[in-house]
Amino acid sequence: MTNNTLCLHTAQFPYGLSEQFIETEITYLAQAFERVVIIPGAAEGTPRPLPDNVEVCVTDYSCYTTAKGLQQVGSWMRYCLSDVHRSTNKKITLSTLLRAGYQAEVLFYLLKNKNLIDNTLHYTYWFNEQSTLLSILKSKKRINGFISRAHGFDLYEDRNKEGFIPFRKFQLKNVSKLFLISKDGLEYIKSKYPKYQHKYQLSYLGIENNHPLNLSIPDSKEYLLVSCSRVVDIKRVYLIVEALSKITDFQIRWVHFGDGPLINEVKELAKEILPDNIKTEFKGMIPNQAVLQYFQNNFVDCFINTSSSEGLSVSIMEATGYGIPVLATNVGGTNEIVNNSTGILLSEHPEPIEIAQNLQEVFMSFSRNAGFRQKVYNYWNNHFNAEINYQRFTNTLKNL
Repeated sequence: MTNNTLCLHTAQFPYGLSEQFIETEITYLAQAFERVVIIPGAAEGTPRPLPDNVEVCVTDYSCYTTAKGLQQVGSWMRYCLSDVHRSTNKKITLSTLLRAGYQAEVLFYLLKNKNLIDNTLHYTYWFNEQSTLLSILKSKKRINGFISRAHGFDLYEDRNKEGFIPFRKFQLKNVSKLFLISKDGLEYIKSKYPKYQHKYQLSYLGIENNHPLNLSIPDSKEYLLVSCSRVVDIKRVYLIVEALSKITDFQIRWVHFGDGPLINEVKELAKEILPDNIKTEFKGMIPNQAVLQYFQNNFVDCFINTSSSEGLSVSIMEATGYGIPVLATNVGGTNEIVNNSTGILLSEHPEPIEIAQNLQEVFMSFSRNAGFRQKVYNYWNNHFNAEINYQRFTNTLKNL
């Protein structure tokens, strides 16, 4: 029977400013399905605009007690108990499992009341806690199944403080199809869990750019360097500062979009060690459309990413969509978008001098080279154009 309704389970979208990339995908999902319902895990603040046939349903899990969790103990738990045993904090992991049982029950009655059981395709944007809830419902035969994407933190187990992702085998047993956003992610999960490889499929994300490519090379002697990320350990923004401190013969303006717990440390480091030829602007957390507008209105010489781990960076996709050369570390799926056609790929753990030398190479060889910028744009258009990737993805969903 045809699924006319899509139920999208997100972390927070459409609330807050995170998960910006769903802003693009949701328009294609809305075109493909008669009805789209979003169930965010958290809902604080003002929701972003959505297509007319998209509605939001908010769950309330606040009435949880351990007693209510114990009421949901059942045969489904046997697939999860091995992870409780291997956990370094068995009490917390068991508590998480009991809470998931309760939340799955609350979710089920919401789905039932909103007519989201029959003819409905469930889609978890992240392969995490919400996938566990839907796995419980699937194992209880309360839904027919669900599909999910897997990105970075929800895929690579070394990024979890336990060294593994709890209830992963349970999720894989119950998910109908798992879409990996990078070839690196696809190969990773095939090697970790080959038993379920018939469920895995590569599906790149994408970004839109309906503006003509600007190939007018500026006369300015100042080079504009842009980065965009949360300022947290894994993003290693401090490496950008340390690399810039080693460059004295270029006038550079470094603009960073994003905020996070380490932002003040990075600002202080910049004040302490950057020479006078380096200017900085910290824009903070702003809406995604404002970042794209900045790319459109300014000639950006290079986009830089120094993460220690990535799925496949959407911010790099966005930069390449404007023909901006990229300098990035070779982690996760980054080498699927940063190559000889788009910029320079750094080593996985570069020293500041390696970053500095290659950044100067980008400035000298690629930044003001109209032919190269056209090549960057062409690579984006051929591999990460939202219109192509999301139409292919929604066609797959409609045929499940």
